[in-house]
Amino acid sequence: MLPYFHIIRRDVPLYGLWMILGAAAGWLVCKQRARRYAPFVSQDWITRSYLFVGAGALVGAKIYSFALVWPQLVRDISLLWTEPQQFLASYIYGGLVFYGGLLGGLCCAGGLLLWRKVSFELLETVYLPAVPLVHSFGRVGCFFAGCCYGVPTDQFFGVLFPEGGLAPSGVPLVPIQLFEAAGDLVLFMILSMPFYSRKGTRLAAYLAGYGALRFVTERYRGDAVRGFWGPLSEAQWISLFCITAGCVLIVFLLVYPWYRSRKAFQKNHL
Repeated sequence: MLPYFHIIRRDVPLYGLWMILGAAAGWLVCKQRARRYAPFVSQDWITRSYLFVGAGALVGAKIYSFALVWPQLVRDISLLWTEPQQFLASYIYGGLVFYGGLLGGLCCAGGLLLWRKVSFELLETVYLPAVPLVHSFGRVGCFFAGCCYGVPTDQFFGVLFPEGGLAPSGVPLVPIQLFEAAGDLVLFMILSMPFYSRKGTRLAAYLAGYGALRFVTERYRGDAVRGFWGPLSEAQWISLFCITAGCVLIVFLLVYPWYRSRKAFQKNHL
C-alpha cells in the first residue's frame, strides 16, 4: 500500500518501522505488567528476557521463511557474492513467518524455564499478552508492504495496491492483514484481563484463539508462498494443531483440579 515513508531524504520501510513500534509497545506492556503482577522482579531483568525471547522469535521467523523458499534460495546463493544487494533484498530484508517466530520465542522461553529457573506463571502473566500485540503491529506492517495480501474481492472494503509492490495491482484485494491485526488486538485485550486464576489458562486461550483466527484468515489469503499440504495451507495445519493443543489444555485445567480434590476426598474419608 505504502512500502516506504520518505523522511529527511531517506526512504524508510514502513514494514520495519511498524515492527519496531510493535516491539517497543510489547516491551512497555511487559514492564507495566511486571510492576503490577511481579514487583519483586527487576525491570532490567524484564528487558533482558524480553530481548532474549524476541531475538529467538526473529531467528525462528527467518529460518521458517528460508524453509519455505529453500530450493530457490539454494539456486540464488551465488548472488550473495555477485549481487549481494539483490540477495539481501530477496531473502534477508523482511520475509518473516509468524509461526516460525512463535516457535523460536517458545524455545527461548523454555530456556528461561529450564536454565534460569523462571516460573511459568511469570512468563505467562507478564510476557504472553504482548505476543498478539506485537503481532498486530507486524500485520499492519505487512499491509503497508503489500505482503501476505488477500484474495480479490468486489466488496466495498477491497484495497487497490500500487504497481511494483509485492501484492497484485489493479484489482481490489481483501485487506486480510488488517483483519488479522484487529483479531490480534482482541486477543491482546482478552489475555490482559486479570481474571485468569490458574496457570496455563492464558496459554490455552491464546493457542485456541489465535489458531482459530489464523485458520479463518488463511482462507482469504491470496499469496501461495506459504505452501500447501493437501486442501489446507501449512499455516492452517499448524493452526489446527494450536486449536487442539489449546482445547486439550483447557480441558486438563478444568478436569485435573476436580480429579485431585476427588482423590483427596476419597483418601480422607475411606
